[in-house]
Amino acid sequence: MRTKDWAMTILVVAFLGLAFAPVAVLAGAPTEGPSFSCASAGNAVERAICASPSLSAEDRTMAALYAMAKLSAFGKGPSNERAAQRATVDELRKCDRPGGAVPLTDCLEGVYAHRNNDLAIALALRAPDRVLPIIRRDDPPFAPIIEAIGLWASEPRDADWSMPERAAKRARILSVLAPATDIMFARKDAPWGRDILGNGQDGVSVKAPDDLFRSDRHFAFFLNALGPYLPGGLGDRSSPFDRNIPCVAIVRHPALLGATTSLFGSTLDNFVFFNDCGATAPPLPRLVALSTQLDKDWPDCQGTIRFAAYRAAGTAYDEARLGLAPHTRDAWPRERYGVGAAALAAVRTELADYYATYLGKTAAAAAVMADDALKGIFATTHQCE
Repeated sequence: MRTKDWAMTILVVAFLGLAFAPVAVLAGAPTEGPSFSCASAGNAVERAICASPSLSAEDRTMAALYAMAKLSAFGKGPSNERAAQRATVDELRKCDRPGGAVPLTDCLEGVYAHRNNDLAIALALRAPDRVLPIIRRDDPPFAPIIEAIGLWASEPRDADWSMPERAAKRARILSVLAPATDIMFARKDAPWGRDILGNGQDGVSVKAPDDLFRSDRHFAFFLNALGPYLPGGLGDRSSPFDRNIPCVAIVRHPALLGATTSLFGSTLDNFVFFNDCGATAPPLPRLVALSTQLDKDWPDCQGTIRFAAYRAAGTAYDEARLGLAPHTRDAWPRERYGVGAAALAAVRTELADYYATYLGKTAAAAAVMADDALKGIFATTHQCE
């Protein structure tokens, strides 16, 4: 899908030993040098990493975080981080380009920074003390958002935030979100977002910070409107890092998927937060292949409304990964956009097996869910408004 296609990167041969860093690195990780042996460093990239204490430290961090991120967002089974890790290894290799515009070490630093920030977000609920400092270093405006999401997701769905036992967490959430709530409710920087929050959507409106605590949907609605206005969004390139809602939080609180959906119907939708479910949920290779095929043949849309269309299609894939596609008795869309019956049947089978394995659904229920997921994908793909 066009809004987030990096998770579809083809697999490449492992390089530097990074794509298959063993879990043992957590217990016996080196305290200096990279996670691989510099004695066998045989190319410019390996030698540059070995020669730089800072790059070596980033490599050790990446290996340790990757080992922790192999468990899927569902808490069982493998994540799809292996594909993302291999794509990162390929990016490291590409830094060694004769006559490249970016010096080798600068390029390597950028690749490591992006990968480690993504891994830190993925692990924010499981190891906050370990990873929040990474996000605070890389993307200071977004780090409080991740901390607040982690605190929120540590409580049950639609928890009663007025209960005394949640007072400390509520106060902390309000504290870390203070700059964000100031942007949305007090300053003049977010007129459309503030109007949308105040006017409400599907019976949910957020007019003041305390309204965030009314339900999961209220919290998600605030995050949905915030994305374009947080420093680093809306064309401000001060933060080049991906701003993902951790999929683990969405698994615990499905309403949080609403924080990543189309809201503005304009270019602003391009700056709404994403999520990392493509990397942290279990692999779905046939679904990814379907997405690639449909995206390749999607005619170019005109006007800024196209960002809403692309975002809607991306949400349909997220719903498929999470088993959250709404049930519909509608017939299948007549147009299959060049997808053959056999390929479609293979994706349906993959999804049904996935729901049975990771969500504990019966075969009959999983088959219905797979149909619903694919109906949602085909209803939103190749749409321009």
